Amino acid sequence: MTPLRPAAIRIGKNESGQRTGYVYVDLHSEEEVNKALKKNKDYIGEMFLLNDPKDKEPDRNFTRKLKEDEEEEDVSETGRLFVRNLPYTCTEEDIRELFSKHGPLSEVLFPIDNLTKKPKGFAFVTYMIPENAVTALAQLDRHVFQGRMLHLLPSTVKKENPESSDAGGPGSSSYKRQKDAKNKASSSSSHNWNTLFLGTNAVADAIAEKYNTTKSQVLDHESKGSLAVRMALGETQIVQETRQFLLENSVSLDSFSQAAAARSTTVILVKNLPAGVTTSELEELFSPHGSLGRVLLPPSGLTAIIEFLEPTEAKRAFTRLAYSKFHHVPLYLEWAPVGVFVADQQKTVSNKEETVKEKKDLEKEDEEEDEEEDAVPGSTLFIKNLSFITTEEKLQETFSKCGKVKFCSISKKKDKSGKLLSMGYGFVQYQSAEGAQKALRQLQHCCVDDHKLELKISDKATRATETSRKKKQAEKKQTGSKILVRNVPFQATVREIRELFCTFGELKTVRLPKKAAGSGNHRGFGFVDFITKQDAKKAFAALCHSTHLYGRRLVLEWADAEETVEALRRKTAEHYHVSAKKSRQSKVLEGIMETMETEGRTEN
Repeated sequence: MTPLRPAAIRIGKNESGQRTGYVYVDLHSEEEVNKALKKNKDYIGEMFLLNDPKDKEPDRNFTRKLKEDEEEEDVSETGRLFVRNLPYTCTEEDIRELFSKHGPLSEVLFPIDNLTKKPKGFAFVTYMIPENAVTALAQLDRHVFQGRMLHLLPSTVKKENPESSDAGGPGSSSYKRQKDAKNKASSSSSHNWNTLFLGTNAVADAIAEKYNTTKSQVLDHESKGSLAVRMALGETQIVQETRQFLLENSVSLDSFSQAAAARSTTVILVKNLPAGVTTSELEELFSPHGSLGRVLLPPSGLTAIIEFLEPTEAKRAFTRLAYSKFHHVPLYLEWAPVGVFVADQQKTVSNKEETVKEKKDLEKEDEEEDEEEDAVPGSTLFIKNLSFITTEEKLQETFSKCGKVKFCSISKKKDKSGKLLSMGYGFVQYQSAEGAQKALRQLQHCCVDDHKLELKISDKATRATETSRKKKQAEKKQTGSKILVRNVPFQATVREIRELFCTFGELKTVRLPKKAAGSGNHRGFGFVDFITKQDAKKAFAALCHSTHLYGRRLVLEWADAEETVEALRRKTAEHYHVSAKKSRQSKVLEGIMETMETEGRTEN
């Protein structure tokens, strides 16, 4: 390169340290580069030179390209946000607390590193109501959170591919694969959960193993006694043993009895396990998804409690293992209630005062409202672009043309003076999904108060209204020795009910009220009266948790001393038919009219 003086010379080498035949020469100016290029195709000894000047590195495009299974959607449609530049010291609870100020959340995905268990610095937040995500995006973008400026973006949504689910196996039909994919997608919905579920097949296996007999002998219908009663008593015994085991391992059973209790993000209930499962098998199944804490498996081995140390790892395990095959049966997973362990309850004592007011409000609502049925999936419409002057009565009048409306609500907020103002969107729920589909076709972009409405099916709204309608179940106290048994299967007989309950003490009477004369079938409920209150209490305590007869779970209540069939009929009519109240009023009016006519005749 003489007479040029290079700034640096680097000899290219490969991974093994051998020279590649390339040399990189850095010069001081572009003029020196041009002089060096004149030696192009010259020789050094017997070697031929090729000079290739390296251009300036082009500007990189840092815009992320979408993958094949992703699609970009408007945040007002998806309600999902991508949050980055998070502090590495924050937790999932901190994220929930920050974003829940702008509306209820349906999901928070907070990835952590598998080795260090530290946050990766980003998260995904999904709102139940998409409009709340728009508000959060506007107010929290570039917001300083724990010393770092947040950056919010609309999140991409992965396309659903039902064929990708392999839960049904390679030999299963397309219907099975679609059903398995649907079950897996709805595994996090609380209406699918039954905490004390026990599979009939697993119960038979457990009974046979406990009494050192064969399964065929347990299921022998020709042996003495009813097979259905035998299975119900076996299930009852397993439930009692499970409850005793959980109590001995510091598990709070009261947390399971609260239907509206908040759910944990780290503790999973594993149900429908086959008989003979061991703790090591469960640890081998769940440990690849994250670090495990406590793993509790009762002696029967049909239901287990798995605790994860990190919420993100627990969610990953729940999503991947729900309805997956374990041995030869599908796994049923459910999030355990908050405070399932006694130690956890002690930590939450300080939060009880904050929830006292909420419980009182719920009790007031319970007194005013009747018990409502669960919402049918696909029966709720989410309505946007409502006029601020539109009322719920006007909205119900518009949508009742397409079917029977179950409820109608417009979301509102208070202004500085305390007055409720419409937020421009609402929900309409029909009795059936057909009514919602009909309204979606006929009322899309219809005008109400000079505003064109935008409609779409809302599953998230259904889940939100379900949580607001959950009731605090008030239990009746024991007033006598009579038990009211509901949800009795229609093929069950008085003899089978007597055989089931006589295990706990001597009975006085067993009655299954029948339908109208000539039908011969009972009405699906009955009364069991014991001779002593102690035997009745023992039977109630054993059978009220999860006892199934012919596949139907028996629901037990303490019957009033004066409770009769006619009283139950009247209560049912008052609960489900408004006409019952009118008929009662009409009877009173008729009695008054007859009295007046009689008095008038006497005077004449």
